[in-house]
Amino acid sequence: MKEVIIALVSSSITIIITSFFNYHFQLMKEIRNEAVKYKTEILKNVYTPVLKLLVAATVPGDGYDGITKESFFEIEDVIKRNYELVDPDLDSIIWAIKKDIRWEHYEDSLTLFDKNKRLLRHVELNFNFYRKQLGLPFDKNKLKKS
Repeated sequence: MKEVIIALVSSSITIIITSFFNYHFQLMKEIRNEAVKYKTEILKNVYTPVLKLLVAATVPGDGYDGITKESFFEIEDVIKRNYELVDPDLDSIIWAIKKDIRWEHYEDSLTLFDKNKRLLRHVELNFNFYRKQLGLPFDKNKLKKS
């Protein structure tokens, strides 16, 4: 009888410990999966479209001199549509450029903004950061902060 009680107690303890570890590892897996989902969304909905617009503003041979206000408005539209995914640094850069486009420059379509490349560097850095986090090919040189 004593052996049966010991066997029941030890199997109960084993079941409890196994259940605890299973719950813990399952919870950690769900958290990782959710983080991957958000990183994928941020890359797909924010940084990829903005980078495409910035690359379109780059002149072959001359490089990136800045963006026109029309290009900025397209970028701002991407940001507005996905505002819940935008990080505070990108938001502050967008607001700074918006401030530069005041009424005095509003009519001038030839003025270039982001001449200091702050927006371009931020977008390239985060684009490559999220690609690295997701296990996608990325440019190591763009991950170095300048």
